[in-house]
Amino acid sequence: MRVLFCSPYLSSDDVVKGGINTWGRYIMEYAVTDGQSDAEIIPVSFDRFVSSSEGKSIFSRVFRGIQAYKAPVKNAISSMKMDAPGVLHLCTSAGFGLLRDLVLLRKAKQYGIKAVVHFHFGRIPELQKQNNWEWKLICKVMRLCDTAVVMNRPSEKTLLASGFTNVKYLPNPLAMNVLKKIEEIRDRYKRVPRRLLYAGHVIKTKGVYELVEACSQIPNIELRIVGKCLPDVESDLKTIASKNNDGTWMNIVGEVDHDTVLAELLQADMFVFPSYTEGFPNVILEAMACGCPIVSSDVGAIPEMLDVDGKPCGVCFKSKSVEEIRVSVMNMIDTEQLKNQLTSNATSRINENYIMPMVWRNLIKIWNEK
Repeated sequence: MRVLFCSPYLSSDDVVKGGINTWGRYIMEYAVTDGQSDAEIIPVSFDRFVSSSEGKSIFSRVFRGIQAYKAPVKNAISSMKMDAPGVLHLCTSAGFGLLRDLVLLRKAKQYGIKAVVHFHFGRIPELQKQNNWEWKLICKVMRLCDTAVVMNRPSEKTLLASGFTNVKYLPNPLAMNVLKKIEEIRDRYKRVPRRLLYAGHVIKTKGVYELVEACSQIPNIELRIVGKCLPDVESDLKTIASKNNDGTWMNIVGEVDHDTVLAELLQADMFVFPSYTEGFPNVILEAMACGCPIVSSDVGAIPEMLDVDGKPCGVCFKSKSVEEIRVSVMNMIDTEQLKNQLTSNATSRINENYIMPMVWRNLIKIWNEK
């Protein structure tokens, strides 16, 4: 089976890193090392080299998107002609990128190639309610593709309820080399009592303003914020933090390499993730694998990742609420028995649901289905 793999996946320093890029790298690495007998991957990089950061005008973002995807689209169409793949696997984060997706799906249909569209975002239920231009484009994509892959159950449920039967659920994997690295360094670190950790993009929509506000109301804690942080956001957070003890309890670490993130997770007493919207965040899987107790907003796939209705692996709260964050942290921070139970459940859940060999087998099934 030959698969035309259209996704961000490059590991070079000059590409924009994010959830899809991480997923793409994990899949490519496994395909080369362990999955060669299952599929021949023909990769086309859809990586971006310029970030579409907050604050850009809509016209600027559209222009940059067109410029960024012109060459990859051309390469993908050329590969459809020359390499004769049996399957197109197209990763998308929606938005105006859906216009690109429609072009490639029409070409795949023209060449008789099975088209799999992978939705790497968790906003489908909200978009369906809004019934806006983005939802209408998603419906067009659904009608053109053979299979749509989603990474959370609410998205699957929404699409099925909208009359689409070509939907498959596939969780994101945790790469084997990440698990190996965690085991390699685990014994070097000890957990620091009452140390809270946030790791991710340090922007408003990740809930960091509410997080710092909530933590300013909790005595005797340390909050470490790991991730790229622009100067204006850093200034805002320091102003909020200064309400308690001059803000000395907060440390904005900045952007670090992946191994350092894992080390931070192995030292934290609790991982707090208050994002407004998510798809399937890899950092939650990594926190679970590191045995770091998790308190997170209930967005995207996070509630099912943490299995909050079964054997819970963490605690969820409503996003955008300072009080919900404060109460959730306070309820967990000094309860060692609860934290131990959650981390034990998390270890089992990682091994049962999210390791790469299991996710890879399900991906191969999707590619093979007629």
